[in-house]
Amino acid sequence: MKFKLYLAFPGVALMLVGTLCLPSVKAEERLRIAWAGGSSSAPIWIIQEKGLMKKQGVSAEIIRVGTSPMALQAMLAGELDIIGTSVTTLVSSRLAGADVVMILAIVPTFPAHIVTQKSVDDLKQLKGKVGGVGRAGTTTEIGMRLALTRLGVDPSVDVKLVPVGATRTRWQRWLKELFNLEFWANHLCAKRRNSALNLLLTLDR
Repeated sequence: MKFKLYLAFPGVALMLVGTLCLPSVKAEERLRIAWAGGSSSAPIWIIQEKGLMKKQGVSAEIIRVGTSPMALQAMLAGELDIIGTSVTTLVSSRLAGADVVMILAIVPTFPAHIVTQKSVDDLKQLKGKVGGVGRAGTTTEIGMRLALTRLGVDPSVDVKLVPVGATRTRWQRWLKELFNLEFWANHLCAKRRNSALNLLLTLDR
């Protein structure tokens, strides 16, 4: 039985693609697994550190890849069997015609917050404000839109979302107060809890 699989979670996802027959995986058969992301990839790290796949008779090579698109391209080229990446990678790849399938959600929500500058402490103040996100279609951009919608704010009308890119770049611009709101993962909020910011909405509940 041949099938193409994808293991996904909003922060991180795992994908299997191609004609891999999981029911016929033999003892010590080698799987090439790559992950791209931050702390959401912890389940993959645990699998590696505890040797859990080896206990199932599967030898796994687990490596880190710089970005989700790179990991996806390598998997589609047959260089990888499984990748750990954001669920947005699944959506965009499917829309582009890639035959990948999700098989498991590990983090079934966005473990993140909408944060605002200290000068913004009320929903009514969001109108006309500027928000920083990653590239269009990334987890930060989709998460920001979802969170704003939950707050009753139209992300396409009430605010201006600016794609910036890397987290470090967004943080630098945040410190210069070029953005009024941001979408940050839990671990980033914890690291910067003493900074001048408000946690306007927690999205992991």
